[in-house]
Amino acid sequence: MSEQNQNPLVLVPESTAKSMKSISGNSKGSVDDLIYCHLYGVVGDWYLSEISEDREKAFGFQIINSEPVWEMDNWLTNSSKWGEIPIKVLQELVNEKFLKEKDIRFLITRDLFWEPIKFSAINIDQNTLFYPGTTDRTLS
Repeated sequence: MSEQNQNPLVLVPESTAKSMKSISGNSKGSVDDLIYCHLYGVVGDWYLSEISEDREKAFGFQIINSEPVWEMDNWLTNSSKWGEIPIKVLQELVNEKFLKEKDIRFLITRDLFWEPIKFSAINIDQNTLFYPGTTDRTLS
């Protein structure tokens, strides 16, 4: 396993990106989509099914659920939906805010043991990583 693959703070290493489908432009997301990569942090989960050629964005399902007191609105908006996921931006948040500034709110990591699985087989109602305090995943 390469060093990039072993480092969970490298959100989408090249070997993972190569295994993913390319963004088609007409992606809508469905329970039948294959999820190739799972990212998670104290603020939410990202399930990636497709990636752009330049590796800067992905398509998938994201659940972002930050507490108001965390003051995350400048970076991430609470949501629970299929859509474009800015991989480059997430990686920059990890590198700058978590690694350099040691701000735990920006801990986003890749599940090193993830195997491709259909979205329908994933329990999205359970947080992957818990942050002290209450977190309600029932977003309206």
